Amino acid sequence: MKKLSLPWIIIPTTVALLLPLFLRDQYFLHISVLILIYTGVTVAWNIMSFGGVLSLGHAAFFGIGAYTVSILYVDYGVNPWLGILAAIIFAAVGSLVLAIPLLRLRGPFFTLATLAYVEVLRLLAIWAVPVTNGSVGITTPPTQGLAYISFESRQPYYYIALAFTLAAIAISIWIYRSKLGYHLRAVATDEDAVRALGVRTNRVKLGSLLISAGMTGAFGAFAALYFFVIEPDTQFSATLYSIQPALNGIIGGMGTIAGPIVGAIIMTPLGEWLRVTFSGASQGVNFMIYGAVLIIIVRLMPGGLVEGFRAIARKTRRGGKGRGGKRSADAKTTKEGE
Repeated sequence: MKKLSLPWIIIPTTVALLLPLFLRDQYFLHISVLILIYTGVTVAWNIMSFGGVLSLGHAAFFGIGAYTVSILYVDYGVNPWLGILAAIIFAAVGSLVLAIPLLRLRGPFFTLATLAYVEVLRLLAIWAVPVTNGSVGITTPPTQGLAYISFESRQPYYYIALAFTLAAIAISIWIYRSKLGYHLRAVATDEDAVRALGVRTNRVKLGSLLISAGMTGAFGAFAALYFFVIEPDTQFSATLYSIQPALNGIIGGMGTIAGPIVGAIIMTPLGEWLRVTFSGASQGVNFMIYGAVLIIIVRLMPGGLVEGFRAIARKTRRGGKGRGGKRSADAKTTKEGE
């Protein structure tokens, strides 16, 4: 597996870097940017799932990041790049509100608490009109240039999103292989046993929460600059930025490195294609098809697509070895008979 790791990193990265050179259509570039945003958010969400925690509150961190960069840029003239750094910090600090339920609640109780947190922040963004402009939202200035992360073409957005996503994947790999990652996976297996061994499980879970929230805040800030207009119902949408990343991670393979990436790459364009194809009079059919696909995948591959493909590969290898061994045995018997 270690020998295959380097090609599996280099080849997809090279393809991603060269993609805009062959994909000139602005709509498909837009879809590619969306895939990168969702990949990054799903990878960030997955860090908490290393510890067996299912969060549906990442829309809160996404929204905090979006509003932080927008308010600082529009109201105070802070450069967007500095605003993104501030968004990471504010999202991480905002996640501390979830520290109490994270340390005291388990399973579905914590999951419901995170979902409620998203709704609270959405309502606050609507009511805090002097700060957030309420339901009207905030529009970022159209000043173009790399310094302002504003461009006429979608190609520069693609490369910035790719850089963010690669950084998120690198952080995820580092955490997975670090002491924190080992502790998180142990907590997912048996938290009480890990605590009995002297590991401070509360500190471990809190660390994963802070890192996951900060990463999500960065993508929320970038999305705010990419879409130009932000408003509470979109930026704090549980459907778009809490449930969708969770579905991507579960379908791809929750708690794995490659699972969130595979899930986001497959499910994001599928959802967008269904939305466009079945809009208008057929509106709602897209959700039915999307739901059917989810049920089929989860039913056939409960561990996610990555684990499912690995199982298929293992069976294929065993089958090949079995047939090869049988042929060798038959040849040996025939030779002895002669």
